[in-house]
Amino acid sequence: MATHIQQITWTETGGTLVNGVDQLSAGDTVSLTLKLNGSGYTPANGDYFLLSNGGHAIYNGAAWVYTVAAGDTTGNLNLPGSSLTIYNNSSTNIYTLSGSLPSSPTPTTYDVICFYPGTMIATPDGEKAVETLQAGDLVLTADGKSAPVRWMGRQTVSTSFADPLRVLPIHIKAGALAEGVPARDLLVSPDHALLVDGVLIQAAALVNGVSIFRETKVPTTFTYHHVELADHSLILAENTPAETFVDNVDRMAFDNWAEHETLADASAITEMDLARAKAVRQIPAKTRAYLAERATALSGAQIATAA
Repeated sequence: MATHIQQITWTETGGTLVNGVDQLSAGDTVSLTLKLNGSGYTPANGDYFLLSNGGHAIYNGAAWVYTVAAGDTTGNLNLPGSSLTIYNNSSTNIYTLSGSLPSSPTPTTYDVICFYPGTMIATPDGEKAVETLQAGDLVLTADGKSAPVRWMGRQTVSTSFADPLRVLPIHIKAGALAEGVPARDLLVSPDHALLVDGVLIQAAALVNGVSIFRETKVPTTFTYHHVELADHSLILAENTPAETFVDNVDRMAFDNWAEHETLADASAITEMDLARAKAVRQIPAKTRAYLAERATALSGAQIATAA
């Protein structure tokens, strides 16, 4: 029996999306979520399927898990062929999933760079709450220039139906990144990158459980707000350099994406030429140590750092 595959999403420990083995090292582990249309198959412990790079994704009772082996080739975590064959732990073909099989993992619809309501954004006329900004309003960039907002996106998320790792805001306490940065507590979506020591670091990678953590005290349903300029820029959110929209996510995930289609200028936005850290292991060791020192100074708790 065949079942249509609706969506494929790979995530690394901590909830970071992963698209290729070249982003990983031997021993790293990622998990796979399969969204299916149809029924008839329930995975059992030990069921597995093959990846085009030679690896195996094995069901552990909760998720499909792939651990990078030293001999695995690099490249996208593609699924071989036009269908996905499931084997049991005796290597017997027990099921085939087919349909619109993506050639590579499909990002979750919550993979966006957005601000939580109430975030104060610097403008030439003082700080304004992000949800009050409109297209045409001027904001201040991190280098002190004024730039007009091209579009304000809104995305409603529900913690009842989505993976909490993907939707819960990352809460960054005042002073967690540097003295006065943020000036007040800052909440952003997990994939929203902030500039720290010259590197764009996605917020989820900064989580230490003390000065930076996932905020669980949020409404069941809430709306993220995103700022788009004519280019990929850094604006000041609670005095923190934070990225604006870049064309590596799908605007159709936004509640008001159709508004963007009516813009006179909707040209593509190229990402800034800055290093990006999507996982804690990609953050420079010096920066990790400094942020741990900040956390200890703010809370008195000792923070361990990875080598």
